[in-house]
Amino acid sequence: MNYLWNVLLQAKKEQIEEKKLRFQMAKHYSAYMEISNVYLNQSKLTDDCIVEVNPYYRFFDIFKDMFQPNLTEYEELRKSLTNLIFHQLAQNDVLSGMTKEEYYKKLLYKDFQNGRFGEENKKRISYFDREEREVILSGLLRQYETGSSLDLFKDMMEALIFNNIVYHSNQNAHEILIFIGQRERKELNEKVQFLMEMFLEIPYEVDIYYEHHFGIIDMEETMIIDDIML
Repeated sequence: MNYLWNVLLQAKKEQIEEKKLRFQMAKHYSAYMEISNVYLNQSKLTDDCIVEVNPYYRFFDIFKDMFQPNLTEYEELRKSLTNLIFHQLAQNDVLSGMTKEEYYKKLLYKDFQNGRFGEENKKRISYFDREEREVILSGLLRQYETGSSLDLFKDMMEALIFNNIVYHSNQNAHEILIFIGQRERKELNEKVQFLMEMFLEIPYEVDIYYEHHFGIIDMEETMIIDDIML
């Protein structure tokens, strides 16, 4: 964490509310770094959520008169103002680096949280971590631009569900078989159901096989006795 925007992103990753962060003037700081961490390679926030900042690294004009050595009055007020100002500057940092796509993804995720995609999917998207949600939101934007497709669904499955194969029937254009080489469990099943609802068109019929692959004639790897799904 070297910059203000790094701190906000890390807080989101650790699921810490932004209002719990407390920015303050660093007691000791380097002229070449904005955030004064205890360790140079520190990658997580401290338990007290205090973030020490070198205010002169980028914001000398704002803070040049607030921490003069001979200034002793209104110490608590200056600390509070420093915290408020850095919160605003950090928000400006995040917004200035946000692309149009990132802005749309933020609005999409807000729709999920507000139940616009249904209460079930509001719950299901919480099973995915932050990086996985980024993949989902990017996929949804791509779907809005190009339309839904089986290829997009396969991409989402490959990116978000470990060890899976999606088969498309040659006899029935709307039949799909999905093999997932994991033991079936509630969280995994909810993730798969979410991806099916978000990225598959309604006419598709889907059969899901967990842990054991179904048998395919003339493919010896799938025709192992006691390790096959009929």
